[in-house]
Amino acid sequence: MKIPEEKQYEYLTHHLEYLNDKIIDSFELFIKLSTAIIGGVFFLYWKLKDSELSGACFVLISNILLCVVGIAMILLIINNLLAWRAYRKTLSEQYPDILPPHWIKWWLSEVIMILLILTTCILFSFNNPLGN
Repeated sequence: MKIPEEKQYEYLTHHLEYLNDKIIDSFELFIKLSTAIIGGVFFLYWKLKDSELSGACFVLISNILLCVVGIAMILLIINNLLAWRAYRKTLSEQYPDILPPHWIKWWLSEVIMILLILTTCILFSFNNPLGN
C-alpha cells in the first residue's frame, strides 16, 4: 500500500513541529525547575541566616540538583534536535525544493539555550548564597 505524497508530507511536517515544540518545552521546564531550586536556596538562606543551623550541607545538594536538571534538559534538547534534523533531512530528500538542515543557521537558538543552561548552572555553583 502506497501512502499518498500529501499524507507523507503532512506526517513529516507534523513531526518537525512536534519536535520543535519539545525542544522549547525542555527549555521552559529548565527555567521552571531552576527557578524553583534557586528560589528554594534563597528561602533557606534567609531562614538559616537567623538560625544556629548552617546551610553548608545544602550547598552541595543544591548545586548537584541544579546540574542534574541542567544536564537532563541539555540531553533532551540535543535528542530532540537530532530527531528534528533526521526528519528534516528525510523531508529534503523526498522533496528537493525543501532545503536540507544547515546546523549553523537552524541550530543557533538551541545552541543558545544550551549555553544559557550551562551558564546558569556554573554561575549558581560559584555564587550559591548558602556557600557564602
